[in-house]
Amino acid sequence: MNRPAVEAGLALLCVTGRAGSDFTDGIMAHEGKWLGGEIFVSFDKKAVTLLSKHEEAAQILT
Repeated sequence: MNRPAVEAGLALLCVTGRAGSDFTDGIMAHEGKWLGGEIFVSFDKKAVTLLSKHEEAAQILT
């Protein structure tokens, strides 16, 4: 288990108070950044909005 990734997911979950995709979005954003990604890109508008509010570089795909 990658503890920093889980902590990133939990941090996003704690802020929103909603279970489900918020946790996994936090993990995916953390892992992408850890692997050298500069921006989180997704079709999920909610995830992009949430990550952007937390000063993460995020972009919606259209």
